[in-house]
Amino acid sequence: MTGQALVAADSSEIDAAGGEETTEFVTFNIAGQLFGIPVLIVQDILLPESIASVPLAPPEVRGSINLRGRIVTVIDVRVRLGLESRAINEEDESKAADADISDSDEKDEGTDSVSADSEEETETAAENVEVDAIEEIKRKKHNHMMAVTVEHHNELYTLLVDSVGDVIPLSKKNYEGNPGTLDPVWREFAGGVYRLEGKLMVVLDVDRLLDFSSMS
Repeated sequence: MTGQALVAADSSEIDAAGGEETTEFVTFNIAGQLFGIPVLIVQDILLPESIASVPLAPPEVRGSINLRGRIVTVIDVRVRLGLESRAINEEDESKAADADISDSDEKDEGTDSVSADSEEETETAAENVEVDAIEEIKRKKHNHMMAVTVEHHNELYTLLVDSVGDVIPLSKKNYEGNPGTLDPVWREFAGGVYRLEGKLMVVLDVDRLLDFSSMS
């Protein structure tokens, strides 16, 4: 399990003047929609690698992870919001699907000989190593789901989301109730909204989200 550092907020996207009463939110994305939860309840941001299944668990419960010696229940927020579940790492799934094709291509292709005059190509390739490594990290984060661990009634739960964004402070004066156009299923778990520049952030009500009595 890998810890994931949070990214600093872009102040141009935050409508919160200095001195005003603000609340900090950890933001994350689910199916293209921006969500936020109070940073005070967030314990960790993880890149989940292995999730153990839980027999007879409802579909919203993806499984469990071992977090520093504690067994933590993983909640698939996509399913909780009425969306389809997705692979933890879509890149690995694609590689597995293409494995047979790649193997057959390698058998058909001959081995190219290396010329003594290839020093320039080798040097160019070496210069691209660092760039490729950075791009690989970005690609992995894009294709890999993220996990936000929260504390709820003295217990830890991990919320599985598509991606994690910034930690942003928002002025309480910009808080609004749920709009009538919000999906009814989402409205059940939404505690209101904030209108940011060019986008709407839905405040996820963690208490209602983790109300297992409503899971059937």
